[in-house]
Amino acid sequence: MNTDDLETRLREALNHQASRIQPHDRRTQILAMAHDETKIVSPARRWLIPGAAAASVALIGAVIWGVTNGGGSSQQASPALRTTTATTTTAASQAAPTPSTAIPSPTALATQKRPIPTSGAGVTTLGTVPAYFVGAVEVSSNKPRQFGLYRDFVQTAVPPAATAAQRARAAIAIALKGSTAPLRQLPGYPYKPYLSPWVGTSVTNVTVPAGRIAITLSGSGVASGFTPAQTRLAVQELVWTAQAAIGQGNLPVSFDIAGGSATLFGSYPTAQTYNRPPADLQYQVLAPIWITSPVRDQVLPSGASVTATGQSCAFEGTTAWQLRKGQSTFAPVLRSGVTRASSGCPTRGTWQVKLGVLPAGSYLFRMYEVSMKDGQVAAETTEVFMVK
Repeated sequence: MNTDDLETRLREALNHQASRIQPHDRRTQILAMAHDETKIVSPARRWLIPGAAAASVALIGAVIWGVTNGGGSSQQASPALRTTTATTTTAASQAAPTPSTAIPSPTALATQKRPIPTSGAGVTTLGTVPAYFVGAVEVSSNKPRQFGLYRDFVQTAVPPAATAAQRARAAIAIALKGSTAPLRQLPGYPYKPYLSPWVGTSVTNVTVPAGRIAITLSGSGVASGFTPAQTRLAVQELVWTAQAAIGQGNLPVSFDIAGGSATLFGSYPTAQTYNRPPADLQYQVLAPIWITSPVRDQVLPSGASVTATGQSCAFEGTTAWQLRKGQSTFAPVLRSGVTRASSGCPTRGTWQVKLGVLPAGSYLFRMYEVSMKDGQVAAETTEVFMVK
């Protein structure tokens, strides 16, 4: 084989490899990495990067020189080869799960058979009920804070063989409190700052007359100190909670206030019924990102693979994630990446992130969206869990 043939075959091979490269947009990954303060190259390794690049250039130059010069023979210089560079997505990116439904249809949850004493006659069982809360969409931005609805599944006392209305009353009582547990005011603790616009208000009755849900409250809510947007969400949290606990679809909800008040928060008439917005407008009510698994303070068995799941309404369905070793936003990042949900806003999609087998310890999982407009965190949420 002469030198011309070798040069031709080398150029054809390089062109073939270049044609197989598919460019990808890494804007989301780059923005996400910019928010990961732990991704710092150590000084001991930083000098290796330019050194390795220089060595690669020298090696390629030597190969081309050897081919084009044929061991010292005079050859005409070959034209420069056009190459296309591309960057693939990170290995941490996860394939989106197959969507079932953007918002799970309300389902009645069976109570657990664990009797607990009560102050009255008889016993109650500890049941799990769905409850919605008004919480902050993001906590680290300097912009005015936005709010949306989060859903938690909470254990509470319900009567044995509770009816749908009794489960709804128990769930609404939890939603009215504004928080499922005392806030642990520790530096970096990632609590969800749920609002309590219903403070001092209790639920006195829930019935399910034909075609609707009727809720009786002891008061009309605290309007002072809350914005109209927040009080609107406060009404919606009771609507979503009641519908989810009843489990008969999106039945319209009516309110009756003890004492005869005609409005909720002084703005929303009790003479009308309320319902969830249509599916294509639910992004205006629900928080953009939910983590549905693991749930708060869940204890997972060691040796088992851990998968985080949730819902999101994000631009092109793309969100970033971090797994921190410890239950603080100051804890070191163990793993991170970017994932894509089954659909993007305004449709709500589902996502999953495979975290693998984790050693025993406490963890914080954070899911967040980086704005394509200014590179700031547009929405985020966290959950803490343990592996034992």
